Amino acid sequence: MDLDRRRLLSLAALGGTTTLLSACGGGENKGEGPLAGEKSQDSSAERPGTDVNDVVALNAALDLEHQAVAAYTAAMKTLTGDNLLVARQFRDHEREHAATLSAAIKRIGGKPNGPRGSYSFPKLNDEKAVLAFASRLENTTIAAYIDAIPRLNNPNVRSAAATILATEAEHLAVLNSALGRRAAPAAFVTGEEQAS
Repeated sequence: MDLDRRRLLSLAALGGTTTLLSACGGGENKGEGPLAGEKSQDSSAERPGTDVNDVVALNAALDLEHQAVAAYTAAMKTLTGDNLLVARQFRDHEREHAATLSAAIKRIGGKPNGPRGSYSFPKLNDEKAVLAFASRLENTTIAAYIDAIPRLNNPNVRSAAATILATEAEHLAVLNSALGRRAAPAAFVTGEEQAS
């Protein structure tokens, strides 16, 4: 983990993630230098269609959102009661995230990835296994957003990604509770499994 990410994580508490990250600079990386693989930051506005790095990062996030939609759809075959209602709601959130990311990719001149024809999920026979898998999936998605947000050049795109990250963290808290874990086991959401 590099110093810039540690600094970001030390500042981004679950409740303040959206505000903090959406306030990050007007198109300029405020860190102490470029992140690995990042193009140089220029505070002047870029023409639509030139921001290849943002398109790549957003399509990677979009792929995870498509996978989450498929996972929650599959989970609804096993879940019952409140867990079923939550899975349906989370699936709908993931669909909205995918639509938002697709629109953002198009606005900056890219082509959004579509969902794959099928996804390979492990065989999950009971509610606890399904909820644990969903928790791992949310952690993976959170880690991807934490990694991508500081690399994004467009401030509007960073803001949208930060908002989605906050929602994914909320999903994780609900899943932790459903699994009998502490909803917020640590002060910071990192995308890594936390001890309960």
